[in-house]
Amino acid sequence: IPDILKVLPHLRSGKEKEIRVPHLCPVCGSKVIKAEGEVAYRCSKKNCGAILREKIYHFVSKNAFDIVGVGPKIVDRFLDEGLIKDAADLFLLKEEDIEHLERFAEKSANNIISAIQSKKEIKLEKFLFALSILHVGEETALDLARHFYHKFRLNSGWELLKKIQEASIESLQEIPEIGPRVAESIYGWFRDEKNLEFLNKLKRVGVKVIVEQKAKSDQRLRDKTFVLTGELESMTRELAKEKIRELGGDVSGSVSKSTDFVIAGANPGSKLEKAKKLGIKILSEQEFLKLIK
Repeated sequence: IPDILKVLPHLRSGKEKEIRVPHLCPVCGSKVIKAEGEVAYRCSKKNCGAILREKIYHFVSKNAFDIVGVGPKIVDRFLDEGLIKDAADLFLLKEEDIEHLERFAEKSANNIISAIQSKKEIKLEKFLFALSILHVGEETALDLARHFYHKFRLNSGWELLKKIQEASIESLQEIPEIGPRVAESIYGWFRDEKNLEFLNKLKRVGVKVIVEQKAKSDQRLRDKTFVLTGELESMTRELAKEKIRELGGDVSGSVSKSTDFVIAGANPGSKLEKAKKLGIKILSEQEFLKLIK
């Protein structure tokens, strides 16, 4: 994403400028690198200030800890004021730390602290996603959580995290959909001292990682893979994914020959066209609702 299909030179005006990738990070001055086989350019300094900010933005985002009211502007203010150094510090903030800040009234400070404290409990898969492990998106995080729960049957998220930390690259690659590059990324992340310190800090500030394994007898979507495209009217995309998983199905972010159904909402993207070409069954929102009813 985005999927570039072809170049359209006839649309050029002649005023286009060549994009030059900087050799040095504009924030910390470290060397910019590009990993073999990847498109993205990254700062080589792991603790670059810009990377730290983005990690905290990701940590508080809707699909991670979902801390309502704490967005990039609030995070920036806390960092600039020296109130936090990492995402774990958010859980140590008190009203008196922020109510004196400009535009932070007493009520606003109370709301922000309440919002942060209300999110100390989080599902294992969302916690893994929140950690900003390279190549680990929502689906991979869910695959990890499911695999290690079914393998060890532990009801403590922190204990399962320990098992993930101890896993070898080879054992990680045994998980469906996790290849060598993703396995190496997970393995490396859990062997970085700073990352382990961050995990311990989250535990110390009271974050509770829960394992939610609902035993549902209705597994009508077992072994079926779904892809969602477009906007749904009756529910959010996240809720639709949860409904599919609760009934035993899997959700993928891309269409392939192994896809069983594509759910097409309003304003669908290129996934719909690809599904048609591959002859994959397409469901309207109403058909999907009947399927999960």
